[in-house]
Amino acid sequence: MTNAAKNGWWFGLLALAAVGIFWNTPGRSGEAAVVLPAPALDNPKVAGPLQTAVLAGGCFWGVQGVFQHVAGVTRAVSGYAGGAADTAHYDVVSSGTTGHAESVQITFHPTRISFGRILQI
Repeated sequence: MTNAAKNGWWFGLLALAAVGIFWNTPGRSGEAAVVLPAPALDNPKVAGPLQTAVLAGGCFWGVQGVFQHVAGVTRAVSGYAGGAADTAHYDVVSSGTTGHAESVQITFHPTRISFGRILQI
C-alpha cells in the first residue's frame, strides 16, 4: 500500500470518527436527560419472598433488556397486559386496536432492590 493510500485511509477513518462524535452529542435530540427523584414512600429493602412488578413502558423488548441486567432482578419476561388472549399476538397488537399494552413482568429480591428503585429505572 502506498503512502498516499495509507494517508487516505487514515483521513477517512478520522473523518468518520469526527462525524460520529458530532452525531452522538448529548442533547442532539433536543431533549434533556431527566433524573427521577426517589419516591416519597418506598418499601425499604427488607427480607421476604421474591416480589413481582408488571411495568408497561413502550417497547417491551427494550424494557426487558434493561431489567434483565439489574442487580436484584431475578427474571424479566415480556408479554401483554390487558386485551383478550386471542388477540395477544405481536402483529395484531401492533395495530393499536386490541387494548393490549406491551409489558414486562419483573421478579426481584426485595433485599437487594426496592420497588421504588425499580420505578426509577
